[in-house]
Amino acid sequence: MKKRKDYFEARNSDELLFALKDKESYIIIHKDFKDEFLKKTQLPVTEKEEMAFQLGFNGWAQVFGGVFFHIINYFSKGNKQQKEIDSKLRKYNFKKWNENEIFLYLRELN
Repeated sequence: MKKRKDYFEARNSDELLFALKDKESYIIIHKDFKDEFLKKTQLPVTEKEEMAFQLGFNGWAQVFGGVFFHIINYFSKGNKQQKEIDSKLRKYNFKKWNENEIFLYLRELN
C-alpha cells in the first residue's frame, strides 16, 4: 500500500478494499491493477448520468436505486470481496487519470 502525496494508490483488490473501507478521499488505481479492475468491477455512474436519473424520478431514484442495487448485488455471481468493492464504489466518482491509471474521488467532495 502506498500513498502518493494525498492519494492512496491501490495495486490490487485487497488494497482497494482497504482504501474504500477507510474512506480515502482520493484513490488511484495503479496501472498494474487497472485492467483487472475494469474487467471485474461495476463502475459507478457518472455525475451527468446520475443527475439525469435523479431528475427523471423527482429525487426518488436514489432511494429505489439503492434498494435495487443491493438486491442485484446480493444475488449476483462473484466473490464476497468483489461485491463489497462494488457496493463501496457507489460513494465515488471516477475519471481517467492518465493513460495507465484511474482516479477515484469521494462524491462528498463535489
